[in-house]
Amino acid sequence: MRRDGGDELTGTAMLGADLPVDVLALRAELTDAFRHLDEGRAEDVLDQCFDAMPLEDALRDVVVPLMHGVGDDWASGAFSVAQEHFATHVVRGRLTMLSRGWSRGDGPVAWLACPPGELHDLPLFPFGIVLHQRGWRIRFFGAHTPVHDLLAVARVSPPDLVVLAATTPHRFAARRWELTLLAQAAPLAVAGEGATWHFAEAVGAELLAGDPVTAAQGVALRRSRSAVEEPA
Repeated sequence: MRRDGGDELTGTAMLGADLPVDVLALRAELTDAFRHLDEGRAEDVLDQCFDAMPLEDALRDVVVPLMHGVGDDWASGAFSVAQEHFATHVVRGRLTMLSRGWSRGDGPVAWLACPPGELHDLPLFPFGIVLHQRGWRIRFFGAHTPVHDLLAVARVSPPDLVVLAATTPHRFAARRWELTLLAQAAPLAVAGEGATWHFAEAVGAELLAGDPVTAAQGVALRRSRSAVEEPA
């Protein structure tokens, strides 16, 4: 019932010398600020969150589940479209700020995109931020990216990893042949609720399961291990 850095039963994360951070309270405060369209209050709570917790813990335990909750509230009718858009705008602004400079460095390169028709690119931000924290360089293409454009560039200058995320399976299925070719040009991973193990296997891709932060940590760890295991 535990997660790294937090307790799912109590909703707390541990900071420094066992000082608890109430992540459930932070999420609730942010959700209420979004409900009342109070951007100043939301920014203050986000400041509190990132000041009180390590970056990756704040992303994993507050921001990612917060946005899942906002999506659920929209689906259930508890949030209007306007409120959901407002929340997304505020969170995107903070994540954009945290992503500054993520293309710099000399580490491996990851491309992050969504296939055609997919507009929900927000989860790619925490994934890229965490990957950059571990030395990767990020190229962000975002929503509704033509796969054939990625393929054309990958054939000339392949990245170390291409990650495509989608919320529904048909976004991937509609581009199955292009994704198969892309996986032959560069290492490919599929992610999001629309990604399945069977589809990943069919096109020659890796399936990134779990939340974006944990997935990025896993990618970086596997890369580090493979680098150590490579013969000199």
